[in-house]
Amino acid sequence: MSKAITVIVMTYNQKQYISKALDSILAQKGDIDFDIIIHDDCSNDGTLELIREYQKNNPNKITIIEEKERRFIEEGFNMMIYNHVVPFIDSKYVAYCDGDDYWCDDYKLQKQLAFMEAHPDYSMCFHCSYQLKNDVDLTSMWFVDDEGDIDMSFIISDVPGIKIATSSLFVRSDIFKDFPNWRKLYPVEDIPLYMNAAMNGKIHRLSDLMCVYRQFAAGSWSSQNKDNAQRTIDHLEKMKAAINCFNEQTGGIYQQLVSKQVLSFEFRIALLKKDYKTIFLKKYKHLYKRLSKKERISLKLQYRLPHLYNLVHRKKK
Repeated sequence: MSKAITVIVMTYNQKQYISKALDSILAQKGDIDFDIIIHDDCSNDGTLELIREYQKNNPNKITIIEEKERRFIEEGFNMMIYNHVVPFIDSKYVAYCDGDDYWCDDYKLQKQLAFMEAHPDYSMCFHCSYQLKNDVDLTSMWFVDDEGDIDMSFIISDVPGIKIATSSLFVRSDIFKDFPNWRKLYPVEDIPLYMNAAMNGKIHRLSDLMCVYRQFAAGSWSSQNKDNAQRTIDHLEKMKAAINCFNEQTGGIYQQLVSKQVLSFEFRIALLKKDYKTIFLKKYKHLYKRLSKKERISLKLQYRLPHLYNLVHRKKK
């Protein structure tokens, strides 16, 4: 293998952010040998031209994969990585930085490499993260916890989201490149990767805050889908199908975790569809109780007294 570490950067129409991401990667210090693979999914805002300039100045460090048409639309994010990025990886480890995020510790790669080399029974490590809101507010810390190991119960959960910032991961390349059939079904790249890592070794969380996650940044999946209920429903249906396939192909060894997560997907789909009969079924009672008091009152009014709810809603408008 020519390099110890390959840093993957996925980008689409992130001209305003990509320089910050690449500068933070190129600033890495220590006894490390790494290259950068940038996948551009047919950007049309000048992102590609900008990363070409970075490649021109770092010809032995940066490889660009330029798509002539949007792969995300046809393949989804997960399979886009499998089909168009994985074949270019030739290293022992893979690190990741989303095109709209950036690293904030010049020794991030050195620290993670040192941990993984000292602990060969670990398949992956990650670290804590800052959250940048509205491109100006860096007061909140996201995904912060004490140093320690995590297991599959941390990853397969009935609580929405997962407390691992994608731009913090550092994983063995054989894990990153391994795509069993169940992993290919996922519409996202992070969760099935973490699941695969948990099945093939230990996962460790470093307490260092070494990256910054931009909330709802332009071009991100979250920004494209936060106001699109049907797209979110489709996404949750795919997540449900994928976790059921995982359960079947792994012989049900995580059945209890999977069952809880499937109920969570079904409940969230019912909320988006405003399927009140399903929302109030006994099997979802624990999930309903997790909602805020305001949300619970609103749902009960919509279900039991729709005319009163509509009247109140119109008055508020």
